[in-house]
Amino acid sequence: MNTIIKANILAQLTAMFPSEFEEWRERGEADRHALTTAVMQQLMTPEGWTVNGEYRSEFGGLFPVQLRYTPPGAPFSLCICSPGEFSPAWIAALVSADGEFVRVLLAAEKFSPVRFNALLEAVGQVCRMEYTVQGAAAYLAEEVMA
Repeated sequence: MNTIIKANILAQLTAMFPSEFEEWRERGEADRHALTTAVMQQLMTPEGWTVNGEYRSEFGGLFPVQLRYTPPGAPFSLCICSPGEFSPAWIAALVSADGEFVRVLLAAEKFSPVRFNALLEAVGQVCRMEYTVQGAAAYLAEEVMA
């Protein structure tokens, strides 16, 4: 099994093209798990939150890497998704628990743990304000991500 060289994970993730992420997905569950774990290790999960990675098609299988960060008791998750066939960019989207509301908050050509971690922190702050999912998305889009 080919895996990411641990000494230079961030540089490799930053340099990968969408087709390379798709190649990792095509290699099977073990390699997809390794790639997802490598991304997860670069991000900081806020205290008390859960994070779930997609290794098969649990979340629809649209992205080679999809992480769902869910605050306790919140009516939404923050999904961080890699480039691939569906999207040429890394995206972070706020998704309601029922899946009826989706708002892309961040799109980035290259993987940037600094930007994604800042967004995770901002979403944590919004959770403490007890916004609705639509209110949280509007606040984050206008005040934080602008």
